[in-house]
Amino acid sequence: MNKQRALIVLTLSLSIAVAGCSSPGKDATLGSAAQPTVVRTAVVQSAPLHTAYNLSGTLQAYEEYTLAFQNGGTVASASLPVGTAVQKGSVMARLDDADYKLQLAQATASILEAQAGIENAQANLQTAASAIQSADAGILGARANVNKVNKGARAQEKQQAQATVDKAQSAYNKAKADSERIQKLFEAGAATAADNENARLNATSALKDLEQAKESLSLLLEGATAEDHQSAQASFQDALAGKSKALAAGEQAKASQKQASANYEKALVAKGQAELALSRTRLLSPVNGVILAKSVNTGDLVASGQAIYRIGAIDRLKVLLPVPDSEIRDWKKGQEVNVVLYEESRQGTISNIYPSTSTNTGTVNVEVVINNPQRNWLPGQVIKAANQVTDKNGILIPAEAVINTGNKPYVFKDIKGKAVKTPVELGDQVVENQLQIVSGLREGERIVVKGAGSLFDGNPIKAKEGGRP
Repeated sequence: MNKQRALIVLTLSLSIAVAGCSSPGKDATLGSAAQPTVVRTAVVQSAPLHTAYNLSGTLQAYEEYTLAFQNGGTVASASLPVGTAVQKGSVMARLDDADYKLQLAQATASILEAQAGIENAQANLQTAASAIQSADAGILGARANVNKVNKGARAQEKQQAQATVDKAQSAYNKAKADSERIQKLFEAGAATAADNENARLNATSALKDLEQAKESLSLLLEGATAEDHQSAQASFQDALAGKSKALAAGEQAKASQKQASANYEKALVAKGQAELALSRTRLLSPVNGVILAKSVNTGDLVASGQAIYRIGAIDRLKVLLPVPDSEIRDWKKGQEVNVVLYEESRQGTISNIYPSTSTNTGTVNVEVVINNPQRNWLPGQVIKAANQVTDKNGILIPAEAVINTGNKPYVFKDIKGKAVKTPVELGDQVVENQLQIVSGLREGERIVVKGAGSLFDGNPIKAKEGGRP
């Protein structure tokens, strides 16, 4: 007999012993003529056998999280009190974000500045490309001029120059003859002064044209001078220098573009960092849970990593039960455990059995997980637990139905309206204030479950059914 059953039976024995102090024979004789005693009865039935260890433990959140800001600063908001239910992703606290917003604005401005630098570098590249093309054209022209100066005039050019001289000579001869003829007419009064002046001017102009044509022909016939060669060569060198300068400008524009692109990428990284820093001024809940502890208040100055809140996920709870080492063999992982809180009963599941025994208490911690979808059980509450260790059935009756006055325990059967004293043998099982009967009763018999303490063998009784014992 275990301690719990012994305690129940001892308590009932004392109360029944006091109630049964009168002489059994006399009371039985009187009882036969007295009115039937009203008692509550029940039919004996088979029920599952459990072992009640009367264990207790404190509920804990299945998962707990300590929340902290990754950046330091002044707490702008942290008003949620302990016990508040929070949803995953909800904002629990904020830091003063003025500095972080300023950093983001500066990073955005740096991006715009870098973009302008890229556009400017691209424009410089286009200018340099145009300058290179122009320099190439200049080089071609200068080289052609050098070649022309070096080779001198071609025969065709000389012939054209001679033809120009001949033509100019003919034009001059005619203009001179016309001027002399009109001069004679003017002196004879047959031509006007204007006609005479025009003829003279035409002759003068034709003479100038003739002289220019002769000079050009003379240059072609004589060839380029040393000064012409030097000038052509100098122009060619200038053209080469112009291209070198244009190429250098192109390389500089490429370097500027590369630097501008690097500045742009750097500005993008800075903006990303500023956005991340700004997002970290909000403290978000990682799970659906309840606030278990709060460490700061609005206006406090906090450091990076300093604890702000501790929250727990309570859709599921867990409890550590201290099971005696001698009984741990009856506990298995995955086994169901009945747990009770304020008369509300639930089924938990053994999720872990710790691999060591406490040297102080001689117990082994057994972790039991309990579903809590309504979140109406809370961390910190104390529950009681019992474990079912067998799937066998047996007879269980209320402890108050068993009478033990020091001799063998007995119960009263209800047989045709009379209380019949029946010795019974108790087993080791105690389930919810019910005792196991291993002999003396059979399933289907009716027994007195309330009022047995005032009965004697053979007393008439009036049964009031009470359902299952």
